[in-house]
Amino acid sequence: MSGRTIDLVAVGPCPRDPYDPAASAWALAAGFAAGGDQVRVLHPAGPASAEPPFGVQPLLVDVPLRRPGALVEGAVLTQAAGRRIRPDADLVVRDPFGLGRLGLETRRGSSPAVVGVVHRLELAVYDTESSRRPATSLFDRVDTWRDRRAVRRLERGALDEAQHLVYDSPELPEVLAREYGISAGRLRPVPPSVRDSGVRVTREDARRELHLPLDVPVVIAPLASEDPSVSGAARVQEAFRRTRSLFSGARLVVVGGAAPTEPGVSSILDRDSATFERAFAAGDVALVAPSYVGFDPGVILSLRANCPVIVGPGVRFPLDPGGAVRTVPSDDPAELAAALAELLADSRERRELTAAGERYGDRFRPERVAGMVSEGIARTAS
Repeated sequence: MSGRTIDLVAVGPCPRDPYDPAASAWALAAGFAAGGDQVRVLHPAGPASAEPPFGVQPLLVDVPLRRPGALVEGAVLTQAAGRRIRPDADLVVRDPFGLGRLGLETRRGSSPAVVGVVHRLELAVYDTESSRRPATSLFDRVDTWRDRRAVRRLERGALDEAQHLVYDSPELPEVLAREYGISAGRLRPVPPSVRDSGVRVTREDARRELHLPLDVPVVIAPLASEDPSVSGAARVQEAFRRTRSLFSGARLVVVGGAAPTEPGVSSILDRDSATFERAFAAGDVALVAPSYVGFDPGVILSLRANCPVIVGPGVRFPLDPGGAVRTVPSDDPAELAAALAELLADSRERRELTAAGERYGDRFRPERVAGMVSEGIARTAS
């Protein structure tokens, strides 16, 4: 199915940060382009970004400011992007599927197939956020109800317009069925694309670049966010603190945010993919225990760098990792510390995790994910 004309709608420009909400969309675009498709990514303006993947053409979409009484924020991008979809597009991918219809069915001639990538439900996000802002007056309560109704209507429109829906979290089919009556037959599980820099760094070179000794245990803590309430940095640092006395000279490197200064702990503030990958290449173990619940692309980057990973209960996997990671069922720093000490002391288990992790990480390659999406489209059409 190569050689197609594909327009992909993303929520931002090509990011440097692998945790950016737009990262999976651009990675998927790279996968399609690698397969020979002509790919264009439509996106709104955003902060300074990375160079787009080879073969992918970026197109900035002018999104007007939302006026009172206008569409719910998010649907404005959909409306603006819908006007820029190429007339000869074979396929349109919305990652994430977002709010509102693109309006392609009103065109003359045949409309392109539309794929919606479901990472989460906007209605659930709206409910969570509004619960933190209690309405204080009758007007506030009516306005909240009106906006929730608008979110539901627009999300329903986006789901109905997509002929193909793919999801990357095991719980989403049940939620989609409950909230919108989406049958399981319309859904296909597809893992999120995780794109790396393609640059491989040896353990020795990575440690020299990061000013780390070559002969001490190094633990890497990637932060999903600079926000301490999300990153879980405090519990990871406490787990390391409990372990450090057992391993002479052990170091903890916190990547993507600041860490309190203490012996053996350093931090790297930069959040670009190459920095995360260099840190993983230098590490003996990565410890990932965020406060949020969801998929963590840093785990995949670590596995590709041959750095075994310990994950807390908040990390979710769209594909069963089997023996690719060491899982701790509790966020208790004492339990994380116990798992960390065991893995640092057991080189054989680290080697086994490294071998299984490398195979697992390959399943999130953009080319493989794009192939799964294309296969699902072909199977539905046949």
